[in-house]
Amino acid sequence: MIRSIVFATALLSSASCITAFSPAATAVQRTAAASSSSPSTATFTALNMSDDEIGNSSVTQDRIQDLVDNNPVLLFMKGSKLFPQCGFSNTACQILQSYNIDFESVDVLADEEIRQGVKIFSQWPTIPQLYVCGEFVGGSDIMIEMYQSGELGEMIEKAKADMV
Repeated sequence: MIRSIVFATALLSSASCITAFSPAATAVQRTAAASSSSPSTATFTALNMSDDEIGNSSVTQDRIQDLVDNNPVLLFMKGSKLFPQCGFSNTACQILQSYNIDFESVDVLADEEIRQGVKIFSQWPTIPQLYVCGEFVGGSDIMIEMYQSGELGEMIEKAKADMV
């Protein structure tokens, strides 16, 4: 245990590791002596990845808008309504299934653009996300509150009427 802590501390205190994993780093040069007379130089390029860039394209936002416009009850979730991949998505599905409504679901795990894009679209950081009649409702916590108060039932009844 102590050996691994000492190793991790030594690794993190190394200037090359700190620079290599720095978010602002774009290129890092590391010189290592392969032999005492001829140093070799290696250049490492850090990848600057940002979730803000993924899903922010107009094509992705248009796809999301099209899904919201064409589906009266739409749930962006992790997994499918037949096989939810997280507890919150499962809760959201169970609530919607209790209304005996045919709702559409979008598996955000299958498309990273949609996964990040829907967060931008709704300005809501978490998934699942429910849309009823084109209106963003919220995540599973809000769905639970609205289910208990009866407010979600009223929205779903309106959506059922729009489907007919």
